Formats: sequence, structure tokens, C-alpha cells
Amino acid sequence: MAKSVRKQRKKQKTNWWVIGGMVIGGMVLVGLMAVALRGPDTLQLARYCEQNPENCIVEGAANAPVTIVEISDYGCGHCRDFNVDTAVQIQQQYVETGQVKWVVMPFALSSQPGGTMPSAIAALCAAEQDNFPAYHRAAFDLQSSPLYNTTQGFQAAAAAAGLDTAAFATCLASNDYEQVVRRNMQAAASAGISSTPSFALGKDIIRGNLPYAVFQQRIESLLGSN
Repeated sequence: MAKSVRKQRKKQKTNWWVIGGMVIGGMVLVGLMAVALRGPDTLQLARYCEQNPENCIVEGAANAPVTIVEISDYGCGHCRDFNVDTAVQIQQQYVETGQVKWVVMPFALSSQPGGTMPSAIAALCAAEQDNFPAYHRAAFDLQSSPLYNTTQGFQAAAAAAGLDTAAFATCLASNDYEQVVRRNMQAAASAGISSTPSFALGKDIIRGNLPYAVFQQRIESLLGSN
């Protein structure tokens, strides 16, 4: 009887080597699953625009140490507010002084009434001429007009910006920019952007019409690291 009990106790002795192996194996499996489920690296929009210059509109010094990529929608009220306030301050303080290169990536939100693809296409037509910034702001002003997101409205914005309206009208009638805008929309989605306004600043994505101080702090930080 005693011999039988000793054998039973021996069988019940914990095998820590086996348990340790199982734990390690489980950790390895979890790690492999994490790698498999992790999404692709975030697309760097500044690099995307450098590689696809026809898709983006650049303002400021080409060799500026800091690049900001703006993703806005012409039907977005917060985008309009940003461009009539914060954008002006950044322009004066950093773009005009050669410290920041400002890049606009024409974009359209399908959730806006009627879709703003026509407005984004018109922006690329305006970019074929000088003074795109003036057109950019005039196009946002159309939000409060019956001419919003219409050909007549685009023409009015072009005239307000001092563009060649005849050349602009020809572009509107014969352009093939829709695919350019769609590629920009895909690039923005790959960068994790699903709302406007959003901004690629360094390796960060800034979302929303945030105060000037937020942009200033980030820009100064990047300037200090260069």
C-alpha cells in the first residue's frame, strides 16, 4: 500500500519544464499573431507628395526644414475656419520666412452633400496657374453661397484670385483630375486619415481645427531638432 502511494505522488509531481515550455510557446504564438494582425506602416504623406508632385500643391521654400501636408475638404466648415485664421498665421510666421513648406493635397469627402469631388478637381485646375493660396481661400468662402460646389462658383473663386478665367474654364471642361483626387483619398486613408481637416506634420497626424499654439509648438520642436 505504501509503495503504491509513493508512486502516485511521484506521478502527481509538477513538471515545471513542461509548463515553462508551454508558456514560452504561447508567448511566441501571441507575438506571431501580433505581427500578422498589425497593419501596414503608416504612409508618409510628405513623401507621397514628393513622389507624386502632380497630385499635390506646394507653397513655400522647396528646401524648408519642416513640411506640413494639409488634407481639407471644401465643404468642411472646420477646414474653412482653419484657413481663414490659423493658416494665415502659419503662413506669415513660417512659410513666408522659409521655415515651412506648405503642401495641399486635394481631397474630397463623399459624406458631404453632393460630394465635393468637383471642388477638389477645380482646385487642381487652379493650381495650374499662380496664386493658388488665394483661390484656396476663395473656394472655402463658397460654403455660404448658393454657388457652393458649382462650376459658376469655381469661376467666381478663380476671378477673385486673379486667375486666367478662360484657361481655368478650359481646364474644368477637359481635365482628367478625378483619378488624381481618388489616389489622394486612398493615400490619406492609408495614412489613417478619415476626417478633415487633418495635417501631416513630421511623423505626426494632427486632426481638427486646433489652435495656432498647437501647430507653433510642434513646428518649433521640429525646427529645433534640425
